[in-house]
Amino acid sequence: MILIGSRSLLLASFVVFAWATVSNIYHIPSALSNAPNHAQFTSNNTGLDAPKVHPINASAFDWWYFDVVSTDPASFASAVVVFYTASSTAIPGQAPSNMTLPVQIWLTFPNGTQIFAQTQADAATVTAEGDFSSGDWHGSGFSWQYAQDSGTGSFNILIDAPDSQIKGTINFQPRAPAHYPCGPAQGGQNMEVGPQIGWANALPDAVSTVDLIVSGTKLSFSGAGYHDKNWSDQPLISNLASWYWGHGRIGPYSIVWFDFLALNGTEYVSAYASKGHSILVASCEPGSIRVRPTGQNSMYPPHISTGDPSGYHITLGLGTEGSLELNVSVEVQIAAIPPIYTRSKGRVTGVLTTVGREVEEMAGVALFEQFALTE
Repeated sequence: MILIGSRSLLLASFVVFAWATVSNIYHIPSALSNAPNHAQFTSNNTGLDAPKVHPINASAFDWWYFDVVSTDPASFASAVVVFYTASSTAIPGQAPSNMTLPVQIWLTFPNGTQIFAQTQADAATVTAEGDFSSGDWHGSGFSWQYAQDSGTGSFNILIDAPDSQIKGTINFQPRAPAHYPCGPAQGGQNMEVGPQIGWANALPDAVSTVDLIVSGTKLSFSGAGYHDKNWSDQPLISNLASWYWGHGRIGPYSIVWFDFLALNGTEYVSAYASKGHSILVASCEPGSIRVRPTGQNSMYPPHISTGDPSGYHITLGLGTEGSLELNVSVEVQIAAIPPIYTRSKGRVTGVLTTVGREVEEMAGVALFEQFALTE
């Protein structure tokens, strides 16, 4: 899921590129376009992780989001990297800028120490490979590579950014199938998680390792990894009142949630759960999932003045597997654009109720965020 990075602070812009070359290579310049844009909201048979808006003008955004959260209950460690092609006017909370290809990174050490860095690219290249991609934000020191080196392939983020004093790699080995908001990764799927806002989730869960040197200090941990992308041909505030997004790993299940409230009061949801390499649910049907804030500041829907809740309660149906009742608790806030956005690391606990009425208690880890853009 994304800002301050939101999936993450967003700024940037990408403009004209080779839109359907044989090699599926997209060359993205650093200047905003003055031309009308076009966004894709219905999926093809491939290209899940390819650019979805062209060109990028002052209203548009498209970004690639990656994160890893430690699965050690005693650790606060996390890493978030976001590659943007977006205008600063399309994303709330961004300083005006003519620079259109930022990369942002948020790092939290096991003891809670946090680092944020941002750098700009001179140009970018995205290579679409089936339903996955590789990207290079030239001149920034940040890139990612997809390699079909096993049955499911792998991603590596490569960082050599002297200006940010960060160097190293972040690896993702997939453990859950890709999906769109309303179904699996296949052609003809609706890609809107809300009105005019696209979402594609290439890595709902991954076995990940972080191996970085940050200002001379080593940051190394393993955990649950994740990668998705969002896009729109309109500024985010044009259609969004609030959203809750997050992903977690609990027991044998990989879960992703999206609960989106449009400006007209209509609620949109996306529910995802997998077990092993099989999808149990991938749905945007009403009632497939319900996410609500808990504890302090638990007003729903949230408003700019509401404040951040201390957790969330999630009800998620698993089809023939039964249903999950989950409680997500905030352990540490890892990014924020006060008062409209927060991203947090936390624990998820829950109860699985099977069709035979057996009950099983489970616990795991989660990374999640909240947007509240209206009063």
